[in-house]
Amino acid sequence: MSYPASCSKMEMRYSVSICGKHRGKWGIKQFKVLMKVFEYGFTTRMTGLIYSKGLDKHGINTLSCHCDSAHSLPRAYGSTAVFLNGAVISFSAKKHTLTGSATTHDEIIEFAIGCNKVVGFRNLMEEMYLAQDRPTIVYQDNQAAIMIEMNRGSLSGQSRHIERKVLTCRNKVEDGQVMPVYIQTTDMIADIGTKALGDKQFAYLRDLLTGYSLVKAHHPTYRLPTYIV
Repeated sequence: MSYPASCSKMEMRYSVSICGKHRGKWGIKQFKVLMKVFEYGFTTRMTGLIYSKGLDKHGINTLSCHCDSAHSLPRAYGSTAVFLNGAVISFSAKKHTLTGSATTHDEIIEFAIGCNKVVGFRNLMEEMYLAQDRPTIVYQDNQAAIMIEMNRGSLSGQSRHIERKVLTCRNKVEDGQVMPVYIQTTDMIADIGTKALGDKQFAYLRDLLTGYSLVKAHHPTYRLPTYIV
């Protein structure tokens, strides 16, 4: 199950990660969940990732990123999706190694993780003579987290406990490598890797993640599976 979730069926990453948590204590309930994952993968086997030229609003060969986290105890689930030419090129959905005290704290932790991935891709693309001339946009749905990431001054009493290695993401903002931008939760694509969603919202974010909705919007006559929304 890990192979398709890592290479072509990125929307399955969260469910596969949840199943992996129970490898040491397997039961009927976990088996039923895994069967549902298999069923979905088989039903949607004709779709994977579809990239396009000139349709991405960020530009041709221009990176963008979505970072999100769902606050939970003892540690939150975070997800980062890096995009290029209309579809995802890197997607993660895993539990944080640090415990966040609030939703804002968890969002900043995931932002720091996403920034490291983005900078890695920026370096790789520079070696390929596709250097990024502008800061890479990193979308988030938490305005309080964005204020902390953009503020180079002192921290408030409610955010002074945030680890310094997490706050180093502000250096990348100051250096012009990344730029946090607010987006509504309903359009936060990385949300698909943080929690179980309803069918309608899952399908909507899945098609944004894989690039199919972008192609369908610009080329309505292009042949796509009927379940693409």
